[in-house]
Amino acid sequence: MSRLFRKLSFRLYLAASWFDGRLFRALRKRAIEGATGRKTPGLFIDSSVRITGVNNLRLGRNVSMHYWSYFGAEGGLSIGNDVAIGHFCNILTTDHDFSDATLPIKEQPLIHRPVSIGDDVWIGSNVTILAGVSIGPRTVIAAGAVVNQSFPEGGVVIGGVPARVLKTL
Repeated sequence: MSRLFRKLSFRLYLAASWFDGRLFRALRKRAIEGATGRKTPGLFIDSSVRITGVNNLRLGRNVSMHYWSYFGAEGGLSIGNDVAIGHFCNILTTDHDFSDATLPIKEQPLIHRPVSIGDDVWIGSNVTILAGVSIGPRTVIAAGAVVNQSFPEGGVVIGGVPARVLKTL
């Protein structure tokens, strides 16, 4: 697909995100498919979800993204199959460098690090996943967790600030 088509599809997604209802849910799904260049069967995106860096977004099938969540995919965001993402979640793929002591942190360059979420993952409400994190398959992330390290083995319940393994499934 052409770059222009992908840009127009993303603009359509932004326009459709102002409205709710069955028609606009379908329109958001189709617009994301056009913007990413991939089919996404079973995708649900609430109208209040915000996505940036859609060119670097990879979505599996049966993904649900719920109310007031933010997905910053500039650094690369891969979400597997059968993933449920709760309300008010943030997934970030960028971070500020702060190695130059002569510059304010907000003026230093961004560091892009991909985030990968495996298949069959449930992300509870108010979860923040930081850049560079990998979540393995069949993982549950408890509400309110801040995930700043990877849990690639999967099959666990993680939670807390910072997140740690609470239970093995």
